[in-house]
Amino acid sequence: MSLTFVEPSAVAPTMLNILLYGPGGTGKTVNACSAPGPILVGNAEGESALRFARGKWGDEKIHEKAITCAKDLDDIFVHVREGCEEKTLVIDSVGEVYQRLVEGLAGSGRASLQNYGDVNTKIERFVRAIKDLPINVVLIAHEQLDEDDGASIKRPATGGKKLPEKLVAAVDVVGYCAVLPESEDAPRRYVAQLVEANGRRAKDRSGSLGKLRDIDLSEWIPTAVEAMSGAQKELTPEPEAAPAEEAKPEAKKTSAKDGGDKKGGK
Repeated sequence: MSLTFVEPSAVAPTMLNILLYGPGGTGKTVNACSAPGPILVGNAEGESALRFARGKWGDEKIHEKAITCAKDLDDIFVHVREGCEEKTLVIDSVGEVYQRLVEGLAGSGRASLQNYGDVNTKIERFVRAIKDLPINVVLIAHEQLDEDDGASIKRPATGGKKLPEKLVAAVDVVGYCAVLPESEDAPRRYVAQLVEANGRRAKDRSGSLGKLRDIDLSEWIPTAVEAMSGAQKELTPEPEAAPAEEAKPEAKKTSAKDGGDKKGGK
């Protein structure tokens, strides 16, 4: 039996998938909307959640879709898949989406283990599908503190036990958000930790954003995409050049100075 191998893609990545998480008040929603626009925001946090983001970035940049049930996720996916004007999709927040979907399945009763399992599957499949479409994706989450072999680990609060790590693995960049307070020499800064340290989950698949960076996704995305595109080009072998024809030595020409025709020369 012979295997059919997948041909390496020559298409460089043009979009980025990002997960921003951290405690409240660290500018996650506002700074998520710094991504290229227009931005489609799937909002599960309530009517006032985008007030500050709209005030900073303007109503024209932010296209809001409320998320109250599983069908809203389906509608967002179809909207993006069929081609849309938005350049970035923001989901705010994954944990609140999880809770609303669980409540929708449970109705007025108590949620069952089956309900939780179905919601885990729904969100995981949604993220896995949407991240491969031609749109930047920014997932927002609060933080949760877990104990892992006696060590305290901060992870995105997405709901579910396994879902946080699955979403961390699915995206290109995971940033832990924080605020550096104002000082006499510098203004307040909203930053993200992009390498794993101090018990905080983080990563940067592009390797280009550094350890700590101000949260400006309009700058993050082209920087990371360019780095990943360059890495892909390095992995793609250059086509072999056609072998050059061996140069033939030129026949030596004779002239009167060389004695003319050898047959008649002296």
